[in-house]
Amino acid sequence: MLFGALAHRADWSLFEILAVGFLGFTGSGQFALLPLAESNASFLTMLLIGISINSRYFPIAFTTTKKLPKRFFARVFVAHTLGDEAYAIEKYNDTVKDTIYIRLTIFIFWVVSGVLGAMLAKTIPSTWLNADIHLGFPASVVLVYLAASQIKMRASGIYHRPLVMVITCLLSASVFYSLLGSTYFWIPSIIITTIILDKWKKHA
Repeated sequence: MLFGALAHRADWSLFEILAVGFLGFTGSGQFALLPLAESNASFLTMLLIGISINSRYFPIAFTTTKKLPKRFFARVFVAHTLGDEAYAIEKYNDTVKDTIYIRLTIFIFWVVSGVLGAMLAKTIPSTWLNADIHLGFPASVVLVYLAASQIKMRASGIYHRPLVMVITCLLSASVFYSLLGSTYFWIPSIIITTIILDKWKKHA
């Protein structure tokens, strides 16, 4: 719904919002496309950015191939509906039917809620949706909370002093952000964070 509201503020049509939700089934990719579209970036640029962001799904998808339908088109569509939420919910021993139910439920609600968000945004006074208001803030809060919850649940048994490790990773990302800016800090931050996580692990 938040994406739909932001897209409406950027003068996207309901069909465009529906198409991006259906074809680009990923929150990070959709939110990344908004500023690119507003800056009149080329279609090829937006396509490459979308592919690079969504490339993380390739290794995830390969681990779930046994739970996909056998028919080609059904297999392609169900693979397309794989998202972070579905991957977190699905179990290793789920059947093909279970997988389809989980993914289709999330996918349908995802696409419909984007259009619903745009429709609701039409009823909101335009002054509430001006460019000075950062409507993406709630999504960022949710992502940070989910990430912190995962770290709390998993890091305690893997890493020495996990809180210090998390603070070190955040400080590292902040340094790159201040040096390289909001566009170019991402890749070096990921590389350094990966090294930190690898070095911080407990030795068996």
